Amino acid sequence: MLKKLKAYRDLTRLENGLIFAMSFVVSLIIARPDGSNMIYVALAGIIASITAEMGAFALNDYFDVEVDRKNNRTDRPIVRGEVSKSEAMAVTVAGFAVSIIAGTLMGNIGALAVIIALIIFSIFYDYRLKEYGIWGNIYIAFTMAAPFLFTSMLFNGSNVLNLLSIIAFLVGLGREIMKGIMDMEGDELRDVKTVARVHGERAAKYVAVSLYVLALLLAPVPFFVSLDPTYYHNPIYAVLTVLSGLTLLQVCASMLRNHERKTISRARKTTMAAMVLALLAFLLPTIL
Repeated sequence: MLKKLKAYRDLTRLENGLIFAMSFVVSLIIARPDGSNMIYVALAGIIASITAEMGAFALNDYFDVEVDRKNNRTDRPIVRGEVSKSEAMAVTVAGFAVSIIAGTLMGNIGALAVIIALIIFSIFYDYRLKEYGIWGNIYIAFTMAAPFLFTSMLFNGSNVLNLLSIIAFLVGLGREIMKGIMDMEGDELRDVKTVARVHGERAAKYVAVSLYVLALLLAPVPFFVSLDPTYYHNPIYAVLTVLSGLTLLQVCASMLRNHERKTISRARKTTMAAMVLALLAFLLPTIL
């Protein structure tokens, strides 16, 4: 029984769903919503986030089973023979259905639209979209922005959350383009048309840096423009935004000096630190 449960955990990459759920909870804290039904909304949103992610990853393994077998991906439970393709499809259907039901119960058409869009794009991505490089990158970046956009839709639009979703999208897209540089050999086997493979590593590097610079330019806006009084001239927001920006500038400088795969890999990991600092910049002023 425990072995089967572990196989399903591996199939659905449950830890990613928990990250999505945590991002949703953080965005709720940033939104500071009023109302007695907030616990209900939060629970429904958490369920919708986790089950949509579970369905998407199960579907990914369903479509990629032959490639995973060729690549000896023994970390995949279908390859190990612990989960069948039909079971993976059942998990996909159940996950997507529960996610849509949870989204419907929240009573907000905008939030439900975000959930449905994520599900539709995940189906296209798993079936074919990932082979088209930049379009697959855009989908992954959208999933990083989705928790903040989702919460903004729940509360009739939040300027701060909308801005945060744009920043998350830009950084997420930059990270995926960097990943295309790192994975060129494997992508060549599947003819994945990443920016790096179509236009070259140097071009991909400059595109990623440009996206990071755009994110850097947007991050100070809440401090200088009164989108929300919580962030306007807030020293906590300023300090954390500067630290996040310096970290991202370090990534850009490292990439511009050298585009070797090891350098790109280290720089991509560093972007996670910049993202955490940016999230703290938006979160801490609301609770301190």
